Amino acid sequence: MIVDPKNSWLRMLFTFRGTSISHTGMRIGFMTLCACVVTYLEIHFDIDDNYTLTSTPFTLIGLALGIFLGFRNNAAYERYWEGRTLLGRLVNSSRTWARQVPMYLTPSQPDEQTEVDGLKRELVVYVMAYVHTLKNGLRDDDPFPELESFLPSEEVEPLRKERNVPAAMLHQLGVRLTAAWKRGWLTDYHYQTLDATLTSLTDIQGGCERVKNTPIPYAYSVLIHRTVAFYCFFLPFGIVKDVQWLTPLVVLLISHAFFGLDEIGDEIEEPFGKDDQDLPVAALAKTIEINLRQQLGEEEVEELPKPVDNVLL
Repeated sequence: MIVDPKNSWLRMLFTFRGTSISHTGMRIGFMTLCACVVTYLEIHFDIDDNYTLTSTPFTLIGLALGIFLGFRNNAAYERYWEGRTLLGRLVNSSRTWARQVPMYLTPSQPDEQTEVDGLKRELVVYVMAYVHTLKNGLRDDDPFPELESFLPSEEVEPLRKERNVPAAMLHQLGVRLTAAWKRGWLTDYHYQTLDATLTSLTDIQGGCERVKNTPIPYAYSVLIHRTVAFYCFFLPFGIVKDVQWLTPLVVLLISHAFFGLDEIGDEIEEPFGKDDQDLPVAALAKTIEINLRQQLGEEEVEELPKPVDNVLL
């Protein structure tokens, strides 16, 4: 995610990092080149009117195309915002878990205090591992190298057989809660409260997986891409009679706007990726880990993630 460096208005006009130019530059250049060719032929050879169009169809099509692009980008942004909302809930539920576990787990016998204290830390660290595993799953990365830094190998190995590792980890947390409840370390009320927090984590994971695995319909995206390309390609034929030598400039500006809007929709509709515009999933996972370690009483913790070149991943 690009963190706004609060540049001046004038400086933003010449900013390229985080814009769609890097992806659309070739397309814009090609359309502008075509416009130059059409303009040259019109000016020097006076193309017959049979090979040119009036601007009226392009006005109507451009208006409709702008509306369609707006609808598509709104749909893409809704996915982006839903992803951010789910990650915010993940932060809150993880902190809630780390607050509840030390408060609710109490030994039924005095000689069980050490064992209970160990379980408290284990449950909180397990959620740290879960958050990083979910992050890797959303980004299609291998979760096990990072998982091994949180859990002992005897706990990691069974997870290698699972198709959905984060879901399996939540199941293991539920098993441990039930075992603690059976030993009298949790009251019925506290057991239900902690189970509700696990349910919240399950709902968050399901929401993230829904956003990741259900893209905007492919046919809709293809239709928008094709329409934008055809519109920009034929635009010079419709305006060259009216604007003459300014045709390449007009095509350049309109192509930049339409291709840019189209590209922005593509970039933000997959919010959990690793592009500059995507959500800072790794930074949020690291933030959760640091917060939970501090809630465990650790003093030597890392600094919170900071943007690098105004980008937070």
